[in-house]
Amino acid sequence: MRNLSRVFFVIKLIVFKDLLEELKSKEIFISIISYSVLVLVVVATTSTVNSSVDFFATIFWISLSFSIILGINKSMTKEFENNGIEFLITSPIDKEVIIIAKFISNLFFITISSFFILIFNNVILNYDLFELSFFLLVISINIGFSIIGTITYLLFSKVRGKEILSPMLFIPLVTPLLMGGSVLTNQIIENDIKNISWFGLIVAYDLLFLLIGLLISNIIFEE
Repeated sequence: MRNLSRVFFVIKLIVFKDLLEELKSKEIFISIISYSVLVLVVVATTSTVNSSVDFFATIFWISLSFSIILGINKSMTKEFENNGIEFLITSPIDKEVIIIAKFISNLFFITISSFFILIFNNVILNYDLFELSFFLLVISINIGFSIIGTITYLLFSKVRGKEILSPMLFIPLVTPLLMGGSVLTNQIIENDIKNISWFGLIVAYDLLFLLIGLLISNIIFEE
């Protein structure tokens, strides 16, 4: 029990540190929100967006995924530039704990940003998505985005060109999440959720990559 409480304490400490740093700079929030809103504004100027729910759902999740990988990369880059990762690795903390803490930090960043994007979406495109089912969908997909984005960045953290390689691996890996998000968003807008198995697929996918991240944590942090 003591070990468990110590793990929670360490995770809380790392997450609070990341959140305090972001509240001071606001770089990650601005990056994610500005990119997604820019894409949505461009889409709003097209002639078919208001008559095509399928098109909107696809564009919404694609724009969100690209902006999120930019935000996660910025978050992790700051950690390396400030030698935060080196400090965590050399401290008596399990590598799995570090991975989980970074997952949670990035999840906070992208989830808060996502709800700001939803507000802009409601104003710009006039699609009312303020529903519990859509909130649950956003959170479940953001969990996957956070886990996969953190893993892909850390895998290439010591490689030249990591800013390019990380998104190239991230986008194919989140494709099932984008598919599920697009289908369920379409059904939520039309108030006709036909197949909730997509929710199960998204949750299972999140758990799969969480397990993978924990299993390869020692490889990720190898010098």
